[in-house]
Amino acid sequence: MKLLLLMLIFLLPSCQEEQKRVRPTIQKEANTRDSNEEEKQSLLNVPAGAVIEDLVLPYYNDAQKKVSLLTIKEVTVADDVRIDKTILKGENLKVWLFDEEGAIRSTTVISSADYLVNKDQLVAKSEVLMIGSDGKFAAKSKGGIFSLTTGQAILLGPATAQFKIPQKKDIEAP
Repeated sequence: MKLLLLMLIFLLPSCQEEQKRVRPTIQKEANTRDSNEEEKQSLLNVPAGAVIEDLVLPYYNDAQKKVSLLTIKEVTVADDVRIDKTILKGENLKVWLFDEEGAIRSTTVISSADYLVNKDQLVAKSEVLMIGSDGKFAAKSKGGIFSLTTGQAILLGPATAQFKIPQKKDIEAP
């Protein structure tokens, strides 16, 4: 019994010293990881893998007029390791583009797309359906790129479009 107590007395301080030596390196690694994670999260302040529902992102120009509006039913926050940027993977999206007066120019429905946070760009690699507000055009494509800060869109093919052109009225001769 005395032998066991003597061993504990000698071993306990040596274990504590080793623990002190190991702890600072672990703490240093933890601090390094935290600062990197803070940099990645600084734009959104949410961790990768988080799911957000019913996200609404309005965009205005310098004159505080509406340029575009993006609504996303479900968003998953992800980090793209290839470019080391945060992207949002969205499902059931709608994009409204506005004209210079603030009226709706077009409405677009997208089943799934990636939102590039650092570029304020939406990249759709699924079916895109864009309808003009006046009902004079409709376009359907297999993808698209939307610049939400400028209100511009590029539809990627294959694509189909339909335009309604008003009929000319017959002009009677005087």
